[in-house]
Amino acid sequence: MSRIFGIKPQTDTQKQIEKFEDEVLIRHNNQQLQGTVYVDMQDNRWAVAFAYNYSRKPGLHGHENPLEVRYSAKPEEAGKVQMFRSDAVTEKVLDAGTIRDRDDFIRYALSQERMYAGKVT
Repeated sequence: MSRIFGIKPQTDTQKQIEKFEDEVLIRHNNQQLQGTVYVDMQDNRWAVAFAYNYSRKPGLHGHENPLEVRYSAKPEEAGKVQMFRSDAVTEKVLDAGTIRDRDDFIRYALSQERMYAGKVT
């Protein structure tokens, strides 16, 4: 279930978040992982994070996040999006083109992650 802070997303954006969580499963280290979307929209920083967890019930130690991904940008530089992946432990700067508003940023992060999730094994 997604967690959203600092914004009430448009209906279309909310549906895309729910659809992502319902449809996207990735394979990572021979395990099936399903994602939870976290949105944090502040005045000076926008962020969309994906916490991928095992699709089975958590063990004795509770929830684990074997893979975490974060897309972030400053509103004044929304065309430059930083992407961090915990499996590669690297941060990249993506050219996002024109991002009009917070909802557009969320949809951009969802589409990028959906594309990338199709390539992860």
